[in-house]
Amino acid sequence: MPTIAYRNKAGERISGVTTIIGGNLGWNKQPLMYWAWKEGSEGRHFRDTSQKAADAGTIGHYLIDCDIKGIKPDLSQYSQELIDKAETCYLNFLEWKKMVNLKVETTEINLVSEEYQYGATPDCIGILVDKLALVDWKTGNGVYPDMLLQLAAYRVAWEENYCDKPLVGGFHLLRIGKEDASFHHHHWAALPEAWEAFKHCLALHNLQKILKKQA
Repeated sequence: MPTIAYRNKAGERISGVTTIIGGNLGWNKQPLMYWAWKEGSEGRHFRDTSQKAADAGTIGHYLIDCDIKGIKPDLSQYSQELIDKAETCYLNFLEWKKMVNLKVETTEINLVSEEYQYGATPDCIGILVDKLALVDWKTGNGVYPDMLLQLAAYRVAWEENYCDKPLVGGFHLLRIGKEDASFHHHHWAALPEAWEAFKHCLALHNLQKILKKQA
């Protein structure tokens, strides 16, 4: 997804959820640094390894994205081996979609929280088992805390803008494995601690801007 220039009602540019979390939450950085060091010590460039490992999962992510948006996918640039893995992931997604009776309300809607001054673009808002909920999909080998912060921030931004449409169905995270494009579903009814953590990241983000002017 391209970088979005969020602006508040005053026309001022404000930061998005991923920028705020990425710049102020270091919980996942140590394992990533160790992995990059290990790849280098074994004679591999971590960027090459990361791209190779992500291919199957990226295609699976792409197929789900196309299905949600009603777009015909173009897989001409990928090998059949990777496509086969991704299509298995996609078939599992379709089974899950049928099971929860997913009805898409909107996708990738750009939201601005005027109260907290940040921007957000959730993957999907939809009805699942007759309840409006937030649906997000990630490519990765696990569910990490920063993902929960992102979901919680999305919900607050959505409900500020659409107070008549609360997300009573909570949060649904679809995780696609990097190497094998495996399909996993996770659900949370509420994420109060994640929202509190995001507010701390937002406070640090705003303080950093002040400190940079003072430096």
